[in-house]
Amino acid sequence: MIEIKQLINNEKDKALLFAKKVYIECKDESYSEQGIETFCNFVNNKEITKSFKVYGAFEDNVLKGVIATDRRKRHINLFFVDKSSQAKGIGKKLMAIGIENNENSFITVNSSRYAVPIYEKLGFVKMEEEKEQDGLKFTPMKLLLKDETGEE
Repeated sequence: MIEIKQLINNEKDKALLFAKKVYIECKDESYSEQGIETFCNFVNNKEITKSFKVYGAFEDNVLKGVIATDRRKRHINLFFVDKSSQAKGIGKKLMAIGIENNENSFITVNSSRYAVPIYEKLGFVKMEEEKEQDGLKFTPMKLLLKDETGEE
């Protein structure tokens, strides 16, 4: 049984370490040393991460997945599921939390090459083709939560 809960303090710190571990496990040819360093510096930056809303997915009290959004749930900063737990619906449950009670009309993410098909399966669409910044390759994507009239 998967339990989703908001993480704070040292639980949040453990979730950030988890995100780094999964990021590195899922690396492919699109990753560069500079990109890995940029990602790790981002996750280690307490000034940035202190404002994140972080939720973890637990199975038997073991962290299996994490989603982190900005304070207002407009952008997904981190979204990772342990490699051995992927394709079991954990990401779908985490995404549901990310969009639950979301007052924005959309939510965005900068997807790694590895995760583009996963986001597409969740309803995200590419806004642009793959870009590179500070060695990180990513595809800007967006999920519409409401239409232009505010209807869900």
